[in-house]
Amino acid sequence: AICYPLHYFTKVKPERVQVCVCLCWMFAALFNSLLLKDNLQHPGRYNSCIGECVFDMNYIANVIDLIVTFIVPITVIVILYIRIFGVAVYQARAMRSHIAVVTTKVTVKKSEM
Repeated sequence: AICYPLHYFTKVKPERVQVCVCLCWMFAALFNSLLLKDNLQHPGRYNSCIGECVFDMNYIANVIDLIVTFIVPITVIVILYIRIFGVAVYQARAMRSHIAVVTTKVTVKKSEM
């Protein structure tokens, strides 16, 4: 929407958004069910008292969980925001040069840019 605003509505359709959201939720459910597979097969195996909810995960599963559910999404978000910031700076510079060419009488504040 930021980089190609005129093409946004031709590329992003509500059906495509629904499919992407459903795929994300299905991946999350599958990933977490694989992490908790042992606890789902033998519920209450690690409980020592009534009402306690304990599950056991090994070190490799913890690292994979950290990478898949935290590091990768944060990296994607930061990259997208950097791209949006770059496009916004480019558009602000283009507007500034366009305003300078069109009129020299009107003063534009830096914050308005």
